[in-house]
Amino acid sequence: MEIISQRKLIKDFSILPRKNMGQNFIVQEEIFNRIVECCGFTKDDIVVEIGAGLGGLTWRLAEQVKMVFAIEKDGKLANLLRTKIIRKSNVRIIHQDALRFDYQKVANEAGQALNVVGNLPFYIASLLTIELLKKGNYISRMVLMYQKEVAERITAQPGNKNYGFLTLMANLYADSVVVLSVGKEAFYPRPKVESKVIKFNLLPFPREPLEDEKFFAVFVKTLFSQRRKTLKNAMKATGTFPSEFIERLFTEGTIDPKKRPETLTLKEFVFLSNQLFLYLKIMNT
Repeated sequence: MEIISQRKLIKDFSILPRKNMGQNFIVQEEIFNRIVECCGFTKDDIVVEIGAGLGGLTWRLAEQVKMVFAIEKDGKLANLLRTKIIRKSNVRIIHQDALRFDYQKVANEAGQALNVVGNLPFYIASLLTIELLKKGNYISRMVLMYQKEVAERITAQPGNKNYGFLTLMANLYADSVVVLSVGKEAFYPRPKVESKVIKFNLLPFPREPLEDEKFFAVFVKTLFSQRRKTLKNAMKATGTFPSEFIERLFTEGTIDPKKRPETLTLKEFVFLSNQLFLYLKIMNT
């Protein structure tokens, strides 16, 4: 069966991109091929595709892998894929929000870890990425496209203006690298910024052992809300801890209290978070 071009499908089915769903369709066919190449999947792989759209990537993935679970939140598109566009026995079209999809159940039924691929809408990209990163027990690899701004936040280095909570979460749960840049002209409608594709290899355990993941998340967000202050002053926003205890933490962790939170490494964030959590745990027993 021949691949039908995305431009033709948009015209034939009178597709009007929905802004409230962040829909920007890839219309340069070569981009699909390049994404598949970046994935490096085999015939034994099982893939979950987020945002199947008009099936340009779905069709190509199905040619390469064992099974594709193609998630599409837009009911009209999901129905078109199921009835008019994708006729492959190894593709399941699923009309659902990707945040609600049961990745663990699918992985358990398949008896193997999943691979996740998708072009993530800007409005949900950060939240969905963090949720996926935490599923290292049943997702082994992800190849995800982001608007340039989000991609730069994921891959930023300490001290960079884009360095923040999303950066730390990506570093905590995976190894990640930009594998492809995609220009604005590759999409319909054309977005205001370029996009980047990031490949994640998920870790089976967090890179640094955490005493409590929820406490860590709150702690990091609190410090980044004070990112331009010195660490010593920013720490005051995290709770009423004795000053001598905080000073001891700086010494034990060899952390300069005059540093700014935006320059701390993942290891330093984890050390401080773990020590504060243990202190509170002891105080509350």
